[in-house]
Amino acid sequence: MKHIAILIAAISLLAGVSHAAEPLNTVCPISGKPANPAITSNYTKTVAVCCNKCKAQFTATPKAYLNNIIGAVTGQCPLSKKKSDPSITVSYSRQVAFADTASKAAFDAAPDKHIKEVRQ
Repeated sequence: MKHIAILIAAISLLAGVSHAAEPLNTVCPISGKPANPAITSNYTKTVAVCCNKCKAQFTATPKAYLNNIIGAVTGQCPLSKKKSDPSITVSYSRQVAFADTASKAAFDAAPDKHIKEVRQ
């Protein structure tokens, strides 16, 4: 019975992760070759915003604000440009696939520079 409960918990956890994650890109953002889903990095950027309205805007369409998040200035909301509230944050997360390990290493060295090149 204990094993069944663990199995159900694991399946629930995996189901939640699969719905939240974006699909992997099919083109390597560095080389432009087909991406290999076995070679990946996780890109995450978290910044403070000024209010829950900006947080809701970002949450509704995070890709629309990716450039704002990448270029965020400390202490400034990347959406409204007002003073940010450190207790209200947004995060952009994406698993990125690469054609080869050299491309992964180039991305990992400067992820903010290359994340804009990630395409489905």
